[in-house]
Amino acid sequence: MSNKNHFLKPFDDGTKAKLEIFRNYFKEWLPVFISSDKKKSWENIFIYDFFAGEGKDCEGNYGSPLIILDVLNECEHFVSKTPVKIKIILNEMDEKRFNALKKNVSDFNYNKEKINIAIFNKPFQDLFSELYPKMINKPELPRLLILDQFGVKEITNDIFKKLVSFKRTDFIFFISSSFIRRFSELPEFNSYIKITKKEFEESKPFHSHKVVFEYYKSLIKTNYMLAPFSIKKGKNIYGLIFGSNHPYGIEKFLKVAWKINPYTGDANFNIDEEKIIEGQFSMFEEDNTIKKLGLLEKEIKEEIFDKKERSLYKLYLKTFEFGCLPKHCNEILRKLEMDKKIEKVKTYSEKIHDEKVKLIKIKLK
Repeated sequence: MSNKNHFLKPFDDGTKAKLEIFRNYFKEWLPVFISSDKKKSWENIFIYDFFAGEGKDCEGNYGSPLIILDVLNECEHFVSKTPVKIKIILNEMDEKRFNALKKNVSDFNYNKEKINIAIFNKPFQDLFSELYPKMINKPELPRLLILDQFGVKEITNDIFKKLVSFKRTDFIFFISSSFIRRFSELPEFNSYIKITKKEFEESKPFHSHKVVFEYYKSLIKTNYMLAPFSIKKGKNIYGLIFGSNHPYGIEKFLKVAWKINPYTGDANFNIDEEKIIEGQFSMFEEDNTIKKLGLLEKEIKEEIFDKKERSLYKLYLKTFEFGCLPKHCNEILRKLEMDKKIEKVKTYSEKIHDEKVKLIKIKLK
């Protein structure tokens, strides 16, 4: 959030959309680590907002720093009881916005006994380099990072690879995908993100973020999981990349994404130009099936019948990788049961990470 005029006018719909995604995910993430019925295995949790801005716009709409505090207030019943200390690190490099941020945070009412806030006025890469040794020294501590750079130069490939190496860290990384598409061949862009003009030309403009997402996905050589979400702002496509080292994180993010878009779960607009008309059906089955879910069905069938995958849990992981939810996999399994292709199997819509789920096997008829 470092655009010079960003806070001098009300947040636009695209900015509000990405802030709402962050709010909803943070509400899902927080109780996992501070709920009093959980067995505590850490002293602190950390929330980092490295490009924090002023905290709110000219009309008082909350930016990410105040959303963090607002959600913590909503979860005060957990916050007040948890033995876990909540550490918030905010950073804003622009001095004027930094001073506004300090005042907005100071004026906000929150549980100062349980919540510790540190506010920095440093270039992102300097602060990240300073904090990184402390982060890797205690990799078991839960962390959530918000990375909303203006432009593309701050989150280098090296920093991205460090992000995906953390053990118990989720991140939400926002990026201006349309600008990368437009200027991909310029040296100042190409030196940071090596996507060719041809790669963009092979896709439609509103798929720009998908191209950018695939680039970052290609940098990962581990089982770390990513999920994209495209955001339309006027004629431009922005987007976010969510990352988690645990399927539970991906599950929670996708749950948020599919609530925003119940058809594809990966954009705040009709990204695949589906012929979606509520309550109206075609006589042709292929017109009634969203493309993404149709492709997932093909993928699951290939896993079961061609690749001989029998683990229900691994089918769920494949479903997450495809950007879908367990319920979507379950619908496919129900169809296979009805077609007498597989035996009836006990399925789950959530809490799929339980050991008993990992033991369930798919049996062919």
